[in-house]
Amino acid sequence: MTNVYKDSSRPVEERVEDLLSKMSLEEKVGQMSGFFMLTAENVLEAVEKYYTGAGGPFIIWEKPEDLANTVNVFQSYALEKSRLGIPLLLYMDADHGHAFVKGATVFPHNLAMASTWDPEFSTKAAEATAKEARATGVHQNLNPVCDIARDPRWGRTYETFGESPYLCSVMAAAMVRGYQGGEGFRIDGEHIAATAKHYPAYSCPEAGEDTAPVDISEYTFYTIHLPSFQAAIKSGAISIMPCYNEINGKPVHGSYEYLTELLRGSLGFKGIVVSDWGGIEMLHRYHRTAESFKEAVKQSVEAGLDIASIGGERFYQALMELVQEGAVSERRIDESVRRILAVKFRLGLFDKVQVDPEQTSKIVGRNSHRELALEAARKCIVLLKNEGLMPLKKDLKSILVTGPNADNIEGLFGGWTNHFGPWPSVNTVLESIKKKVSSKTSVSYVKGADYNQLENLDEVKNKANEADLAIAILGEYAYIHEFWTFVDLASIFTSGTGAGLPGSEYSEEIKQKLTARLDAFPSRALIELPEAQLKLVKTLHETGTPTVVVLLAGRPLAMRWIAENIPAALIAFYPGIEGGRAVADVLFGDYNPGGKLPISIPKSGAQIPVRHNYKPRPFLEAHPPAYSPLFEFGFGLSYTRFEYSELEVSPKKVGVKGRVNVSVTVTNIGDMEGDEVVQLYVNDVYSSRVTPVKELKGFKRISLKPGESKRLNFTVNVEDLAVYRDKGRFIVEPGLFKVMVGASSEDIRLEDGFNVG
Repeated sequence: MTNVYKDSSRPVEERVEDLLSKMSLEEKVGQMSGFFMLTAENVLEAVEKYYTGAGGPFIIWEKPEDLANTVNVFQSYALEKSRLGIPLLLYMDADHGHAFVKGATVFPHNLAMASTWDPEFSTKAAEATAKEARATGVHQNLNPVCDIARDPRWGRTYETFGESPYLCSVMAAAMVRGYQGGEGFRIDGEHIAATAKHYPAYSCPEAGEDTAPVDISEYTFYTIHLPSFQAAIKSGAISIMPCYNEINGKPVHGSYEYLTELLRGSLGFKGIVVSDWGGIEMLHRYHRTAESFKEAVKQSVEAGLDIASIGGERFYQALMELVQEGAVSERRIDESVRRILAVKFRLGLFDKVQVDPEQTSKIVGRNSHRELALEAARKCIVLLKNEGLMPLKKDLKSILVTGPNADNIEGLFGGWTNHFGPWPSVNTVLESIKKKVSSKTSVSYVKGADYNQLENLDEVKNKANEADLAIAILGEYAYIHEFWTFVDLASIFTSGTGAGLPGSEYSEEIKQKLTARLDAFPSRALIELPEAQLKLVKTLHETGTPTVVVLLAGRPLAMRWIAENIPAALIAFYPGIEGGRAVADVLFGDYNPGGKLPISIPKSGAQIPVRHNYKPRPFLEAHPPAYSPLFEFGFGLSYTRFEYSELEVSPKKVGVKGRVNVSVTVTNIGDMEGDEVVQLYVNDVYSSRVTPVKELKGFKRISLKPGESKRLNFTVNVEDLAVYRDKGRFIVEPGLFKVMVGASSEDIRLEDGFNVG
């Protein structure tokens, strides 16, 4: 019998149909049954007994070659122990580099990457991540996160690209291109499948509580949350991961409307849908739309799910019974298996699936990737305040460094990272400062405070009185989901009571531990810097010693007292493995900061929500100062100054399918080379529906030498200015549109307009 599916010269479609025709029902269901792959023994059983086709080595790895050797064993089982030799599809969370693997290149988290406002650079970072992941035998990345950050109380804010649908769309599409090798997908051994998540509106749960119900209007759903997923799909994203939440009473993991009608129908998605960890179980345990786990499997599969990411034996057995009973048709199973096999063929897994561990160690963490990470970390830093204190002098007599994130890699790496044990060649902010200053400068370190508790405050005061300068490195530690740490998760994995995050059953002891975590900073209820860290800064301020505050955090933290009293402050979010060096470069002027905020920083938790693209409020034509954020979307200072001039909009009248050209001249009028992010906002002056006061519709990051000018050109497609009506319909309406160009959403330098009609 001819095995067409083994012939790499044949079209993917032919290979898929040939292999599918040879598969038994058990083998087909196995392709949809992903396993949590911890040991060779459990993978062997999964292959031989349950015919598994996918899974994830979701554990922390000490060396990249360890992972490579392990997945080679896994794949040998799939090739040798299965009847048809179908390779495994292996996925991991490489949200900001292959960060579960010690020694990998850890890039800034997505919120920090968005602060660069540089999508082309983000593509380079994603491509480096793809190469490192593929070198270890991983084929699918559970990233990019396309969620829109609407509530900074939400514990996954740092995984997003911020609050703007436009910025998120551009950045998500750029990451997809990097992971997959361009629009569509490049079939080679260096790229991986991108997974756009968490479709379609995960990021605005009630009160910011992770996985809570999402209660939003149809208008908000289509205009705010869907565009970034559309952009990722247009760029060729191979996979989609649904969100845990229910929207309008419909849990997405069990919704045919969301996973088939909207996703595959309206959005034209043709790839695979992979469940989030506990998404199927939640239909039964929490959402209660299914009376049993078996019913939950039926709902999810009929809704359009292709792979239960860690469904394992339980999912396999339930789905087998459903098909044998006629509750789910084999035709429906074939639909998913076709899609899964197509991805495996497009990844080239049938032609070469084993990796070379010797090459792995040469690729993972290579110098060129580390240089990219350093440049990314530099680009992401946002200077929030500077009253002439920075850039700092390198030959100061003495400097005091203090704060919980001064000598700590967690504040650099953030969540979804291996934090256990020493990392090779990582410089903390403290170490980087010591290397930056002159040999005659004395750098002392007193921690002063943990994240929530004061330490050695008297010593801090004494050292500050003796120092010429104090640098306080504040912020948050690394966390995931509802502000849990990996120490918390380790206790879950070793408890024997659950197999992951939401949707698993835990012991009362574990539940109490996880619940207790919610009472301390960082948490959903605490968006302000905690009293311990604030007291540390106030102590420095009381000494009269000039002070700089550096924030390393996963979200915008309310820091009003610091903004009003401390002369200099910057935020780097979670800047990654080279974040320490990058912060030192910016502090001492070896790099001129050019990052801009991708999310508004509130004055306090009581001000939430606060965002740039708000809708008009009757009686308040514009936000009064009391209603404005502490630092607005798009804000970021530089060590130089920029002037905007000669705004030109043409044509002044355009048809509903036309384009408008916007051009502006930007000049560096300072005395230092620097980057500026020029931002273009548009307002539909009169429309049939209420629309935001301004929406970002274009941006460019440019670098200018002192005295240098550049003429920038933007193109606005009128179709992108359509007004949402209902049921997914957008209509371009005639009328006046205002064009605003500036350095932030509030620092608008020039205005003009054009008419449509």
